[in-house]
Amino acid sequence: MMKLSTTAILLLSLTHHVYVSSFHTPQPHVVRRRAAADGESTQQHSRGLVYPGLLPTSTAHTHSSCSSSTALFGIPKMFRWLTDQYPNILNRRLGSAQSIPPIDNFYLDMNGIIHPCTHGNNEDEITLLDETEMFKKIFGYVDRLYKIVKPKKVLYLAVDGVAPRAKMNQQRSRRFRSSKEAEALAAKLLARDGSLPEQAAFDSNCITPGTDFMLKLGLAMRKWVEYKQKTDPVWKNGCDVVISGPDVPGEGEHKVMDYIRETYSQYDPDDPSKSHPHWSPGLTHVLYGLDADLIMLGLATHEPNFMLLREKMSVVMAGRGRHKHRKKKDMLEYTRDDFELLELRALREMFTIQFRKFADPGRLDAEYDVRRVIDDFIFICMFVGNDFLPHVPHLEIDNGALSLMLNNYIDLLPEWGGYLTNKGAIHPGRLEHFFYNLAVFEEEHFRRRAYEENEPGWGLGTENELEKDDFYGVWYGASKTPKMAKEANQKFVVETNIFESAADEGDQASPEVRALDETIKSKSKVEKKFKKVHPRDASRSYREFYYESKLNISPLPTKRSEAQRDRRAITRDLLEGLHWNLNYYHNGCCSWAWYYPHLYAPLCTDMANLHEFYGDEKIDVKDNDGFREFPFEQTEPFPPLAQLLSVLPSASANLLPPVLGELMIEASSPLAPYYPNDFESDSNGKRQPWEAVVKIPFIDGDQLLEVVNGILEADEKSVDGELLSNAERRRNFLGTSHTFVPERDPEAANGAGDGKPVSEKRKPSRKQRA
Repeated sequence: MMKLSTTAILLLSLTHHVYVSSFHTPQPHVVRRRAAADGESTQQHSRGLVYPGLLPTSTAHTHSSCSSSTALFGIPKMFRWLTDQYPNILNRRLGSAQSIPPIDNFYLDMNGIIHPCTHGNNEDEITLLDETEMFKKIFGYVDRLYKIVKPKKVLYLAVDGVAPRAKMNQQRSRRFRSSKEAEALAAKLLARDGSLPEQAAFDSNCITPGTDFMLKLGLAMRKWVEYKQKTDPVWKNGCDVVISGPDVPGEGEHKVMDYIRETYSQYDPDDPSKSHPHWSPGLTHVLYGLDADLIMLGLATHEPNFMLLREKMSVVMAGRGRHKHRKKKDMLEYTRDDFELLELRALREMFTIQFRKFADPGRLDAEYDVRRVIDDFIFICMFVGNDFLPHVPHLEIDNGALSLMLNNYIDLLPEWGGYLTNKGAIHPGRLEHFFYNLAVFEEEHFRRRAYEENEPGWGLGTENELEKDDFYGVWYGASKTPKMAKEANQKFVVETNIFESAADEGDQASPEVRALDETIKSKSKVEKKFKKVHPRDASRSYREFYYESKLNISPLPTKRSEAQRDRRAITRDLLEGLHWNLNYYHNGCCSWAWYYPHLYAPLCTDMANLHEFYGDEKIDVKDNDGFREFPFEQTEPFPPLAQLLSVLPSASANLLPPVLGELMIEASSPLAPYYPNDFESDSNGKRQPWEAVVKIPFIDGDQLLEVVNGILEADEKSVDGELLSNAERRRNFLGTSHTFVPERDPEAANGAGDGKPVSEKRKPSRKQRA
């Protein structure tokens, strides 16, 4: 039987008191603040984590980046947590701009520029399509960033290409939602104005690799860079430029990570002249982008000088929310003061201070390495969800999950004597112990939801789960996995994305449900209310209600064995997803075809007996050789046109060649069921519309590729007429990156680059850092 951490015991006692003594009065989430190691204040050693501006006169604005009114996905939550965790970081004056070292490598996640330069965040107006003006604005903004940052070695422009299948499901949800929002906006404007603009509206879904818009943008970007390097003295005497366009597979930010790993792997310490010109020890790297995930990717590089550049939230959100009285500026008028640099070195130093006590001899069995601690931090941040996995149900950033997990990690680390992860490998014993401590707060979380959502199903306790094989929810190590559930220890496919449920049809319970009710002698108020609202539901606890309402797993007694098996299969799928994510962050994409096949994650209380998924006997938490990996099949990226079919809704069928667009809208199409015209969104306890779960079916990749390949083969054999034009075929080609080396005037170059040519195509390296 595993022991609870000090943090878990303390918080459990606090939250238990809060909920039990005042169930109907929601209380704030309680998180214990941890003092700095050895009694030292983190303020004494903290460096400025954020440069609020790039000019000498800039000073910190504590609240400018933490607006709760913004709806820019996970950015404010992660950024706010960082500033809350280290509250003095934003209060320091940073001195002159000379404190910022010269920038060597500047990487642009271009999709963070393309979207605001084409349609911004105009929620109450239709954006008209004007490709020429849009391209001018995109290139103008790149030029402004380049001249502000002034990189010495390389400017790397990374445009999203075809993403791994794991990301496509999230892209599909976003595009279906944006299509529905565009339809609602058009209806609103039509009712208000009586007509819609005659000019074609801009469909933001065209910012997807494989569209005509992105093909033109990729070509224009290359021509523009060539032009700038011939006509603009700053570019002519500047650094190399590498363009990884939309025809190169991979997400923009992960292309950047692949490039850093690739150039690092070519470094020769014995003869630096043979090394890649864009990497050497001590270079300063800056990555532009608004995605909060960039923080984790930057940390994963372990580069000593790595910074993130972003616009201040007060600038981005001008005219809205708490910044509604601030005049909105045109992007091309932004100055140095409108940006801030998030310095990951400072964050790394804060981790070093916070974990310094573990550097003392004898505190850990394994060698202490702050890089391993940071890798573990990146790993546990995956539990609150990302673009590839849903969050563990009771772990949310705005409910204090990151602080909770970090405090538990600090408490458990000396007991383990080592770390949770080793690059793509996970220690099953330690991970299970970690989940064991986090699971303590699961029931209290659902009690809160019961009140907030007025849903009695979330308030059901677990006291009625008393049968011998009620494995789930029993504290870890106390019970063996039931025989039926063990079937899912190896890969087992369970279909959970069924959007029509008959659980609550009618108002009469079935004989099976009535028999189950009779076994419960004394019902609580919550159980009575539950039966009144859901008379046909056989759920005995919030756990069974969660799996029934979210993942379509029946709670009926006659199907309980199948339910245990299916829940076990979902648990394995999440564990596999954690391995895939670790590989993606540290090594690159290990499988283009893998994806998490459910809309929701399993409960934390189901993350038990994890060693069985690896075919091992139980692995002790103190075993420093207990790291395990999951195998992944090496696969190829989707062709761009097939990827478009995977992520676009039928309203955007015109973005595909007609012969493929028809597959979305024709009722006789074998793919028609994957493009519902109407669908539901589940708020799932969230407040913002963009946080809702879009309930649409996942594409069957094998079926889609079979249909698309059939059309492409028919086009090649066509005699009477072509199914695809030459331009449409070109949209389906995979390309390579392009490197542009300017003709520098040695006297004016001022040390920018070294003039060495760089090959246009480099295979991403798998070499790992020592």
